[in-house]
Amino acid sequence: MRKKKNVNTKRAMRIANQVNKLANLDVFKNTRKLEHIEARSLLSIILYKYEKFTLHDIKNFYIANGKSSDHTTVLHSIKNWDIYRHYNKNLLEWLTCITTDLGKANNEAKRELIKLKLNYICNKDIDELALIVNTMAEKELETTD
Repeated sequence: MRKKKNVNTKRAMRIANQVNKLANLDVFKNTRKLEHIEARSLLSIILYKYEKFTLHDIKNFYIANGKSSDHTTVLHSIKNWDIYRHYNKNLLEWLTCITTDLGKANNEAKRELIKLKLNYICNKDIDELALIVNTMAEKELETTD
């Protein structure tokens, strides 16, 4: 269960505006057109994974901005994110653009972005990265002892 935290609706609105600008549409428009569904999925995944909103918080954010929603719709959107980004390559670019900007102040967002990018790294680079990460972790563990 997620722990309760204060929801930053100003930050969420700034992210929604970035998604709107990149996708050239309004994520709060009540429509089932694919491009809107994909953009809302992008917004939902950012709010959920990077900003740590609950499903209920995201639902309330959509409703407050004129988009009908419920927590199961938000959950469906988040669960289908991988499918949407697989078929719409813009989504990953937009996610990188938005989360890189978020990452300036948020280490959790950086961690999530790294996890996502790992799926696109070749095996040779994964081997190198594993050694680097292991060395970094060992150093950190030594300094805490």
